[in-house]
Amino acid sequence: MKKIILLFIPVLIIFSGCKKDKDDEYYVSFTVNGTPKKFTGYPIGSLQESGVVKELYIIGAASALADDDYLGIYMNNYPAFGNFTPGEYTDGSTTFTVLATYENGGFSYEAGQSVAEEAVTHNVTIANHFKVTITHMDDKVMRGTFSGDFYEDGNVQTGTKISIANGQFAVRVEN
Repeated sequence: MKKIILLFIPVLIIFSGCKKDKDDEYYVSFTVNGTPKKFTGYPIGSLQESGVVKELYIIGAASALADDDYLGIYMNNYPAFGNFTPGEYTDGSTTFTVLATYENGGFSYEAGQSVAEEAVTHNVTIANHFKVTITHMDDKVMRGTFSGDFYEDGNVQTGTKISIANGQFAVRVEN
């Protein structure tokens, strides 16, 4: 029995090493006001469909339970009900909804259409509108880039603004 277990140890090490390397390929990284941030603990993507409605999620977090240290991107195909394909999606889109939240140490920052609409209502200029570019998408992985100005609690009038740039993601797709 001992010999059989000893024979499996190298195999387990090899497979766990391969899995670890493969997991390292998935991440969500960006800079916040020039400071680099990278999530490798829980990078995940999802595409959900319910009839004509499609929702796409991209999440990078320190862990699966990190509710105070994550970046989440949410998109849906309302109002045009089109398909998600590689391409650029912006907070000014009239065919897709694009939203994002960055939670860091109890502070919540938001970007996307609702923030852009509030900026127009209150005559506030957003220097860097939020955009997501999907460069690759299949049933196993999504890759792309993102950037934009995020406002604390989504408040363009009194909220602190942070700039997220150089955003990149490579996330495993789970449905």
